[in-house]
Amino acid sequence: MKNRLLAAVLLGLFFTQCAVGTDDLTVGTRHIRRYVQPALPDIAKTMDLKGTVKLEVEIAPNGKVSSVKPLGGHPLLVDCAGRAVKNWQFDTAAQTTTGPVTIIFH
Repeated sequence: MKNRLLAAVLLGLFFTQCAVGTDDLTVGTRHIRRYVQPALPDIAKTMDLKGTVKLEVEIAPNGKVSSVKPLGGHPLLVDCAGRAVKNWQFDTAAQTTTGPVTIIFH
């Protein structure tokens, strides 16, 4: 059962004007309905900061992200990724879903 609830979402986020396809993004069986792209802080841009952020996301039955727990990544990137993910909206479900999300900043 736990394996059904856990799935990785791999996002390549390019902070130029390219679009990120979100039609197939899922956590467990929950498909994303509203995606908010993380906004890279100016200091991170100045530092040319790149890297991977790993988060554990809990999604309430109503589809809203109820908690985001950082699992790894640079603190500046973790902060901006976490703020964006908290605004994501997923499909509704009968119960809470928890799963990993991986975001790559290029």
